[in-house]
Amino acid sequence: MDFDSTLIRRGVQATTITEMSRFVATMEARPLDKLLVDLPGFALFSETKFNLARAVLRRRLRTLDTADREQLKAFAFEIADETQPEVGERIRTLF
Repeated sequence: MDFDSTLIRRGVQATTITEMSRFVATMEARPLDKLLVDLPGFALFSETKFNLARAVLRRRLRTLDTADREQLKAFAFEIADETQPEVGERIRTLF
């Protein structure tokens, strides 16, 4: 898995409101399956940035029907199982 994608680098480097807004806009535009691949990177963010990423992801997940949401959750939990325990636990808190 790529823990250093462009999106993750943008999130790590974002320090201003403008940069954070661009990061959020990128998250909102990115296909959900690609966001899921970035979950381990999100889990390494600071608490504030992680909470922002969690809010964006949860908002996007709410728009899905239950079956699609459960399928993405199962995939995310598979990703969590393949990471370090602390990272996996943070990923699971997204759902």
